Amino acid sequence: MPEILTAPVPLGVSACIDRCPVRYNGRAFDRLAPLGRERADFRFTPVCPECMAGFGVPRVPIHLTGGDGHEVLDGGARIKDRHGHDRTDELIEGAKACLEALDRAGVEAVVLKERSPSCGVLLTHVGGAGGEASSAVTGAGVFGAMCLRSGRFVIPDTALDNPLAWWDWRRRLHAWLWIRRRETSSSADLYDAWHVLKFIVQETDRPAADAIGRSLAALPKRPSPGELEHIHGHIADALRRPSTPARARQALWKAYVHLKKKGSLEDVDLHDLTVESPEVKRSVTRIAQELTGLERISFDNELLVGTSPVLRRDRRRVAALHAPDTEPE
Repeated sequence: MPEILTAPVPLGVSACIDRCPVRYNGRAFDRLAPLGRERADFRFTPVCPECMAGFGVPRVPIHLTGGDGHEVLDGGARIKDRHGHDRTDELIEGAKACLEALDRAGVEAVVLKERSPSCGVLLTHVGGAGGEASSAVTGAGVFGAMCLRSGRFVIPDTALDNPLAWWDWRRRLHAWLWIRRRETSSSADLYDAWHVLKFIVQETDRPAADAIGRSLAALPKRPSPGELEHIHGHIADALRRPSTPARARQALWKAYVHLKKKGSLEDVDLHDLTVESPEVKRSVTRIAQELTGLERISFDNELLVGTSPVLRRDRRRVAALHAPDTEPE
């Protein structure tokens, strides 16, 4: 059966995407609205590195100059405001203060505002050293880079725009949290954990999965804690890499066919679920519905589905699933 997380997931968020009016112009977004009732699965900690830097609201907007957030942290790029004043040191201190707040809240994963010079994850705007107009480049903002370097699971807020993308980020987040919290003090522990998670990694990054498999095979009979931790870390890092719609469709079909061939779905109430083959064209919303439907069926019937080996379910639902049947009075 799938592994189950029952506690709400602590999740840091850029404050401006959680209805906090802390943008430079005093506005806010409700980027978490697509979660709907799923909000109850998380415990949110909003943070704003620009506010913690002391910039205030409203404020003069800032921008990256000469490189992305990683280059700022390495000393090769700077943060300036619209008037050309250097605000690098202040923003770095504000970002550090936000990390400290996340540490106090026990937060290991964050959803950050994409394209922001502070919170960008995969894409941000960078100007040249000479002050020319900024352009969107692949790279993180200062706080986004700091979160990535701290080993956190970092999600761009754009993932919430697409049901299939959010399904992928969420299922990998659950798997990442599970392996982070699982003790692997022996090679047997690590083999067992890899058996649960390898299907996701094979789907999202086959070369990484093959490398992890070779590392496990090469372990000595009595590996050192350092050797085990090294592979444990590689598994966790591999889970931070997103899949693609095409791979998700293929994984869905592979998991469904596997359950059918095993006979696991015989006499199972599929709740009107229809899983189409990868060649059938349909919307990403429809594919996400098929995937979540298969997850629900796997949970209700204690079946392991390779696409989502770790699920988050409320304690009451888990207790109800395992409660003994009682005869009506």
